[in-house]
Amino acid sequence: MIEKEIKYTPVSLSKKEKDALKNDLKHFGYLLPTNEEELEEFEKIYGTTQAMFPEHLKDSSFLHKKKETRSSKLSSIQNKNQSKSGEKKAIVKKAPVKTLPKNSYFRRLVLAAEIASQLHEEPTFGHIKFVKVQYLCEEVCNMQLKSNYEKFAAGPLDYKSMYSIDAEFKKRRWFNVIKSDYGFRYEPLENLNAYKKYYLNYFSIFSSQINTLIDLLRKEKSEFCEAVATLFAVWKHSLKNTQGISESHLIKNFYDWSEAKKRFKEKYLSEIIVWMKENNVFPV
Repeated sequence: MIEKEIKYTPVSLSKKEKDALKNDLKHFGYLLPTNEEELEEFEKIYGTTQAMFPEHLKDSSFLHKKKETRSSKLSSIQNKNQSKSGEKKAIVKKAPVKTLPKNSYFRRLVLAAEIASQLHEEPTFGHIKFVKVQYLCEEVCNMQLKSNYEKFAAGPLDYKSMYSIDAEFKKRRWFNVIKSDYGFRYEPLENLNAYKKYYLNYFSIFSSQINTLIDLLRKEKSEFCEAVATLFAVWKHSLKNTQGISESHLIKNFYDWSEAKKRFKEKYLSEIIVWMKENNVFPV
């Protein structure tokens, strides 16, 4: 039997048809997401999973190799992933519900946008209060956002994150950050609503706790928020080190945090500890 050679006639696609084909390939997982919106759609279908990077990506010399080499290796990786499409479905079912492992920086930015959106009109809202509210939201909800809060005179602070958030707010046209003699103010800009779709996706499971915490601190001054955040931090440290959690112990550690804490009166701190217990604003 003589096999008849099949000839294929190349078909020229219009730009609209090419775009439609590309979107279909992205939707079904054959192309990797290239921006935040595509990542959102990808995660809705396939879940949030940890990517295993090939060993050659850990070698800095890889960055200097030719683009053709990188493209061929990437194609090989994509082909392997496509052949395991059945495994992807199993991973989706097992994907954790309350963990936020991917793109932690962008998630912190989105959380910050929600806080600033709710509090920017309050006269007490500035950098110190902003940082403390964000810290307490992350800690009380146990978000695991890989923040790097360090020990500063005004309490726990992720210094680099705070100023990069200000820069991103301006860049994305979410907020204009204005520095005045009275501190920092946040003025909403035309693209502010853009963050909301991400917030609903990332933080819907925490939204009730976040709103409650924001409302509890809405009218409070920066010093109150500073004291609450610092007490929370020393409380958490004591739990980790299996130390006593008595009121006197917490107040002693509060004063040991920094010389600047000596301005807080002991009676005032006692009242705040009672407030924290009443409102469940303490580490477990």
